[in-house]
Amino acid sequence: MEKPKAEGAQEVQWIERVQRGDPESFAPLVERHQRRVFSIIYHLIRRRDDVEDIAQEIFIKAFQAIRGYNFESSFGTWLSRIAVNHCYDYLRRLRSSRVRYFGDLSDDARLKLEARAEREGAESLDSEERAALRDYANRLMERAPADDRVILGLKELEDFSVDEIADILELNVSTVKVRLHRARKRMLLDVKKLRGGQ
Repeated sequence: MEKPKAEGAQEVQWIERVQRGDPESFAPLVERHQRRVFSIIYHLIRRRDDVEDIAQEIFIKAFQAIRGYNFESSFGTWLSRIAVNHCYDYLRRLRSSRVRYFGDLSDDARLKLEARAEREGAESLDSEERAALRDYANRLMERAPADDRVILGLKELEDFSVDEIADILELNVSTVKVRLHRARKRMLLDVKKLRGGQ
């Protein structure tokens, strides 16, 4: 199979060396991709304290599986797939987390903050109000089912294209579109529930 040109000759060499039994060549691959892996983990898991441990587990999995990497997709996509699957498994084991701050506001204060953000936009809010809205977004993500959190995290937080998400999750594009639509719809219903609308 022809190796993608975008992969970069140096990265291809590192991968091939690791596949031939040179573990030292895995270090530059970790260096090159760790930021993206950390970002995926944080956006999907939403637990800053766990990011490094989970990243280490993901890179160990990738190292153990690299002999099976066949250059059909980019190394970054292959590694993202491992990261997403690992996070998905983690989320399935983790049932619920409590969110602070936004939940500490009174019902009246929450409604006023949401209405102001919708009316004026988040950029008009001060830093405390923006922090409260971030907590609200985190709360919605944490309440979301694992499937929704994964697909929304990849699209809305990591900014992957639908095609990239399909590749990472090993789904067809139309399935990704349907799942995104349903996840967004469920999140809107959850917003209404949090507001007391249902």
